[in-house]
Amino acid sequence: MEKKEDDKRIYTVTDLNLYVKTLLTRDENLQDIWIKGEISNFTHHQGRHMYFILKDDRSQIRCAMFQQTNIDLDFTPEEGLEVLCRANASLYTQRGEFQIIVTEMLLGGIGTLYLAYEKLKKRLQEEGLFDDEHKKPIPLLPKRVGIVTSEDGAALRDILTVIKSRFNNMNILIAPTQVQGKGAAEEIANAVVLLDKQDVDVIIVGRGGGSIEDLWCFNEEIVSRAIFNANTPIISAVGHETDILISDFVADLRAPTPSAAGEMVVPLKQDLMKKIRDEQMRGTIALKKVIDDYRLRMNRIISTPIFSRPEMLLEDFTQTLDENMRNLDRNIKEIMNEYSLKLKNQRERLQALGPCGIMERGFSAVIDASGEVVSSVKDISADDILIIKMIDGDVVSMVKEVKRWKKK
Repeated sequence: MEKKEDDKRIYTVTDLNLYVKTLLTRDENLQDIWIKGEISNFTHHQGRHMYFILKDDRSQIRCAMFQQTNIDLDFTPEEGLEVLCRANASLYTQRGEFQIIVTEMLLGGIGTLYLAYEKLKKRLQEEGLFDDEHKKPIPLLPKRVGIVTSEDGAALRDILTVIKSRFNNMNILIAPTQVQGKGAAEEIANAVVLLDKQDVDVIIVGRGGGSIEDLWCFNEEIVSRAIFNANTPIISAVGHETDILISDFVADLRAPTPSAAGEMVVPLKQDLMKKIRDEQMRGTIALKKVIDDYRLRMNRIISTPIFSRPEMLLEDFTQTLDENMRNLDRNIKEIMNEYSLKLKNQRERLQALGPCGIMERGFSAVIDASGEVVSSVKDISADDILIIKMIDGDVVSMVKEVKRWKKK
């Protein structure tokens, strides 16, 4: 690329083509796009790369599909075939021709279904219908198995054959439905709702193999939401292992085939019986060990002196009781002696303070003729008769004279 004096860019043809190609490949709106059209001028160069024109009733565009992507095609492109192509916009720089590089090709009808499948799958995924947190566990041994499928199809026979061979007395409830064609999706959804209200522990929903059109009812939203809203765990078993339907994403478990669903839904009865016997044996051995341990501990306890001479338990108590009784008697006697001495002392003090005690020390009491104690000379007059009480008798006297003390 050169520059003129006025700084205008001058491109070489190659530079310009490369620049335009870069713009095309960097435009997100032109990358990983889907284009529908009719094949024309198809060439499979040396059995490797494919070159053709994709056209509609008004326009056409050149296309290239290289070997690494066309090798997996399950059909042979040909003139006039309507297809749906996944592609990236580009430019063939040697000729300056706009073209698309095809990375995936589907037949027209299948392609339309595929786009609808991808659109619904993305929407349900964004809503969380595929999240693991909503998956319910499949019971180890269901009491009753529900099956939603065609009553005339090979899938039902395969499921029943496998279940009966694994657990011959398994209780099974069948809700027959169409599994393809108009109205099949509604029937399947209604059957799921019906069985979900019955006494079943797990439900198998499915059918045998077929074309994408045959299996399409399991891609319908009504079926997906019925499976998601069910309270009963559901196994999706549609077609062959390579057939991935939206019901597979929504279900709690996907089985690659109907027969595989039969294997998943019930264990082998003989395996369960063996497991039960093994558990019983282990339980018996463990219980015997516990009993032996307790028997050994019991024998050790029984062999102790306390069991051979149980009266030993009372010997210490009896001796302690006797000792406590002796101590109690001794304490009571000491307390009684102490209180007797205190009582004697109090009695003596009271006696010393009483009239007799005072009289013994030489004092006496004077009583007038009326029997009243005379405590003052103011109460006595000359010629009064007084009784003088002493410790050993009374003295009757007549007052000759009363002398009063003068207070100082």
